Amino acid sequence: MYEINNMKLRYTLIGVLCFSINIVLQAQQQALGGKIAGFLKGKKATVGVAVLTDKDETILHNNEVHYPLLSVFKLFIAAQVLDKLGRENTDPCKTELTITRDMIDERTYSPMRDERRTYPYGISVARLLEYMVAESDNNAADILLAYAGGAEQTQAYLNRLGFGGIEVSVNEREMNADIAKQYVNRASPADVVRFLKTMREGDILTPENRKFFDQIMTATVTGGDKLKAGLPLGTVFGHKTGSSSRTAEGIKIADNDAGFVILPDGRTYYIAVMVSDSRMSDRENAALAAEISAVVYNRLR
Repeated sequence: MYEINNMKLRYTLIGVLCFSINIVLQAQQQALGGKIAGFLKGKKATVGVAVLTDKDETILHNNEVHYPLLSVFKLFIAAQVLDKLGRENTDPCKTELTITRDMIDERTYSPMRDERRTYPYGISVARLLEYMVAESDNNAADILLAYAGGAEQTQAYLNRLGFGGIEVSVNEREMNADIAKQYVNRASPADVVRFLKTMREGDILTPENRKFFDQIMTATVTGGDKLKAGLPLGTVFGHKTGSSSRTAEGIKIADNDAGFVILPDGRTYYIAVMVSDSRMSDRENAALAAEISAVVYNRLR
């Protein structure tokens, strides 16, 4: 009887402890969400924020809005291509595509075009993925989108994975030709961070391709003044930015950054800051993302 009572006491204490921990965590989440909301109050932009912790807890702000993705949609193309290659048991470093002049848009942002001026030429899918994600190359994105079957197939891929709330229907060339189409590819911040977690921690990609997905994200050279600027020097951080044109009225359609942060103790959290219809300067948009990034890091570390 004594042992039974002892066990009941232990279970009661464990239950009380778990309840107390949950109360503390909820209070921390509410405090962080409140701080983000307070910081964004009065900003001349629509801003959505999603943070997904290692315990699968979410902190959301303005998540009900679907924000223009711009180059953040390149993450979905990268995942789809790596999934395709994994299913085909094909190495992205050994799979080569031939690039012809008609595949290249001369009017868009493209480090690959600037470095390679003799056509046709062969290039590995791995290098195209590096150009697309790490350097945000628009031509590489359209080439890989076509390789994966086009925007319709990318949307079907997202739907199959349970991310039907993410909308992809136009490529970079179309967005470059018609500014209104920069609003078309859209997602909520929560869907973006959950997609990242699914790709990095799930079993959709092979272990080798998950590692490569991380590699190209951590090699990103764009947006050093956004989320990255709010993190301590040396923090392991992988991300993808997305930046639009401005309308004739000077409104920035989108200024985004989304990625993962690995804390010193090995815990990982995911964060997306999506700025839309901003009347602020590019510098102000970036500073806003950096400030939110710093607040989140300091709360979760």
